[in-house]
Amino acid sequence: MTPDTTSLTRRGFLLAGAALGAGVLAACTSGVQSNQTTSTPSTATPTPGPSGSGSAGPAAQGEMYGVGIYNTQQVADELVWIDQNIHRAEGKTKHVLITGSTGGLGQLAAAYLMKRGHTVVAHARNAQRAADVRRDLPGLESVVTGDLLDLDQTRALAKQINALGTFDVIIHNAGEYGLPDSQLLRSNSLSPYLLTALVTPPGQLSYLSSDLHMGGRLQLDEVRSGGGISYGDSKLHMAMIATAAARLWPNRHVNAVAPGWVPTRMGFHDGNSTTPDSLREGYMTQVWLAEGVEQGSDVTGEFLFHRRVETRVNDLVHDTSAQDRLLAAYAEQTGVTLS
Repeated sequence: MTPDTTSLTRRGFLLAGAALGAGVLAACTSGVQSNQTTSTPSTATPTPGPSGSGSAGPAAQGEMYGVGIYNTQQVADELVWIDQNIHRAEGKTKHVLITGSTGGLGQLAAAYLMKRGHTVVAHARNAQRAADVRRDLPGLESVVTGDLLDLDQTRALAKQINALGTFDVIIHNAGEYGLPDSQLLRSNSLSPYLLTALVTPPGQLSYLSSDLHMGGRLQLDEVRSGGGISYGDSKLHMAMIATAAARLWPNRHVNAVAPGWVPTRMGFHDGNSTTPDSLREGYMTQVWLAEGVEQGSDVTGEFLFHRRVETRVNDLVHDTSAQDRLLAAYAEQTGVTLS
């Protein structure tokens, strides 16, 4: 399961990507387990749960888990594995929110934490995706909706989240790839900042970053003007929001996570047919941090990959002066200050 033991690794592709460009490593924030299929069974179709919360709305798309629509077969297989093998844990349960949890790694983390007995709220970009996740994960406490490409919807989403009470854990999993740079700024940088600043902070937060943050830049003028940034820039911003929040909130546990290049739909976005990293490890760091019961899971202010602190990160991630300048640019653009 550890990619460093194979000839085809996340780190190897990162080094190649420095020469070939960001497109090669499209999906370091979500993925599928195409090279580790022996650890998951073939999909057995489970009995669908209720498709909604009682109000009229769109029907869920396709078959259970939406293979070919919003999930890959590998993700569907892993969801079945979770359903059949994971059981309720002893001890304290937690109230958890996961953004971007209607498919891929976000849905896998939500499914796993629910089976462990935690109370989970999912986030969908619209009513259609909300219907999908209610059908796929019928045990959810609630589903909040809001498109992170629209900052007004992001602000409204923050109000929905706060109306559900205080959370123990928030996983900022949502992210886009392959969109125009101006949209990536809103979805992958400004919206996570707004949610961090506007939502009552929980005891534990995780932010999904990527190896591509290594080539990212601050782009302060673009943040202030609402211009555009690259995917790598946005993943650097996610990591810096995490380390800045950890510094501002020393009594909370806040970290950035690189899940690896795994076989989600994002992982296959550029027409790739294989991915080098483990799908299960891609979401288990978020689960491990959320539960916070195993040795080392009480870490804060770090950048993690597969439950280990990364020592090779962009220098800006831990640069407190750079963090402050980024936060000031966010405040200027949004009118909202993180404190």
